[in-house]
Amino acid sequence: MARTARAARPFFLAGGLAAGCIDAAPASAQVVDDDEREDIVVLGTRRVRDASLSSDRATQRMSQSSRSLEQDLLDAAGTYRLSDALELVSGSSQQNNRGGFADNFAIRGFLSTADGGGEYYVDGFIANRGSAPARDPATIERIEILKGPAGAVFGDIDPAGRVNMVTKTPRFTADGSAQLTFGSFGTRRVEADATGPLTSNLAARLVVALEDSDGFRDHVSLKRRTIAPSLTFRPSSGLQITYVGQVIHYDAPFDRGVIAIGGDPLALPAGRYFGEPGNGDTRARDTRHQLTGEAQLGGRWSLVGGVAYRTGSLRGFSADQSRLVGTRSLWRQRRERGYEVEDLSGRLELRGHADALGIHQLGFGIKGYTLDYLERLRRRNPSDPALGGNPYAIDIYDPVYGVSQAAPLLPSIDQREKRKGLTLYAQDLWQVTDALSLVGGLRWDSYSQTLRKNLTGAVSRTLGKPLTFRLGAKYQIDPAISVHGNWGESYLLNSGSGSDEAGFAPEKGRGYEIGVSGRWGGLDIGATWFDIRKSNVLTTDPRDANFLAPVGSLQSAGIEFDAAWKLGRRWQAVVNYAWTRARYDDANFATPLALNVPDHAGSLFLVRRIETMRGDWLLSGGASYVGRRSGATDTSGLILPEYIKLKAAVEIPLGPTMRARLEADNLLNARYALSSYNSYWIYPGAPRTLRASLSASF
Repeated sequence: MARTARAARPFFLAGGLAAGCIDAAPASAQVVDDDEREDIVVLGTRRVRDASLSSDRATQRMSQSSRSLEQDLLDAAGTYRLSDALELVSGSSQQNNRGGFADNFAIRGFLSTADGGGEYYVDGFIANRGSAPARDPATIERIEILKGPAGAVFGDIDPAGRVNMVTKTPRFTADGSAQLTFGSFGTRRVEADATGPLTSNLAARLVVALEDSDGFRDHVSLKRRTIAPSLTFRPSSGLQITYVGQVIHYDAPFDRGVIAIGGDPLALPAGRYFGEPGNGDTRARDTRHQLTGEAQLGGRWSLVGGVAYRTGSLRGFSADQSRLVGTRSLWRQRRERGYEVEDLSGRLELRGHADALGIHQLGFGIKGYTLDYLERLRRRNPSDPALGGNPYAIDIYDPVYGVSQAAPLLPSIDQREKRKGLTLYAQDLWQVTDALSLVGGLRWDSYSQTLRKNLTGAVSRTLGKPLTFRLGAKYQIDPAISVHGNWGESYLLNSGSGSDEAGFAPEKGRGYEIGVSGRWGGLDIGATWFDIRKSNVLTTDPRDANFLAPVGSLQSAGIEFDAAWKLGRRWQAVVNYAWTRARYDDANFATPLALNVPDHAGSLFLVRRIETMRGDWLLSGGASYVGRRSGATDTSGLILPEYIKLKAAVEIPLGPTMRARLEADNLLNARYALSSYNSYWIYPGAPRTLRASLSASF
């Protein structure tokens, strides 16, 4: 991510960092009136907020447990994937990364699917329905982690929360930056970001990021290419239209990680690769076009809307671990993937104010989408050579590649999913008094989902018209202390089918949160209790890891605590902690523990600022802790051990427009498992990683 001299503030911060904790800049670069003030905690320096791309007013005002990670903080924390950013926020946990190709996470113990990944938003549109590669942070202005039922994005409700990434868009002031980075494992990265006016009412921006890496995993390299052009047109003071385009090419071997030996996920070296280099790279492609706008209608009413069109594909071969026979022979399954997705989304929302027994901030919206998702998978399962089969095996202690050959591939999955959805929603944020705010919202959906099995001709259809609600309240006890509570329901379509080839029922959920927050000068403290229950949540099938299966229900309850102290002008300290008790309630699963969700996690970070004649030196360091968590839903009882990871950085000014940065992640080279899918697909954490970069602004 490009680091300008103005935006590069290298703090390693955690999710509990309050806006006032950043010494070098105010919490928000914008001035907002009383009706537009934001109680969401802004971490970093907010330069601009485009109402057509961001979360709604009720979220900004009522969601005190949420966080907005701004660009300068993302730069400072060395964010290279979404998973890096989520480490800065309590209540998130890493999930299976789909062979290295998916941004997969859980919020408060919940995710969309164990395979496809948690759904996330870009500029208020779901950006990874079906299949999508990991996004490059070079294009991101900020990331909104919107927790709890108040974490709504344009009418959507989820009791656990949502993630919305806001894209960099053009500015009418010329600005630009470039950065060159070299790092461990042959990492080479170049970024460029330029923006400015073309005419008095038309501005443009171009972001380019090129990255190559040999990777810490044997034979697992990475080639990532991203280009994102954008235009903003302002024909008048009351109308703005923005186009954003993005093309992502993501090439790497499909990598399922390592296996557990005797229940130990760390028994084998973190770099040990069990695929076949001869299979070459799997290629992910994603192209997105987006048009959004805001029109001021007068009388404090406005119209916000947009359209997003995305196409994508995932193609390639892999050798995926299947089972261990004896003490060292690992049988593998050969696969060929051919996934394609086409997704068209649109939305329109009328926003305004009304005075009646207080101030009402109203929103009325309509949105819809069509999805066409094709899944083609050919595979060959390993079989006993004594029966004339082919195990496609490799030695786990002395792997030799290119010797074992799989039998010809056979068709396994060939299905096409088509969805159509229409949503109507309404919301009222009622400022009853100066101290009391209430929010209420409802959402009505009409959807159809068709799943066609091309190999058998079988067709299944799902139709529905659910109605869901949300309620919330906030009370300002005094200027420093406030309490809040939120309750909401959700209804989410599940993609794909299980081992019985039947489509999945929709996921349903409801939950609440209550919390208290306080701000006293340099001290910011917040604590939230949440309790959420969902049914038909998809996770790894305990009977057949090649498929997903729904659990009867998953309940997650816990406490999140965040605190930040400003100790004078030069020192800062940040603490956060989350206790998350996420449990399955289904006798078909061998363990009640939710996959990859620790009961305990937290972070502690310190920041030191040193003033010199040439500019400020910035030093930072800290530790993050992730507790024990389940590594499989099968009978293995696999547990991923707890770990502590240290991080440190120094940034040095070289002149008015140039800075040098040296950073180290996993400073003490801790061995840990980042996440897993089952006992045979465990993704190890990266060893000590060093990066050095030189950035310039112009």
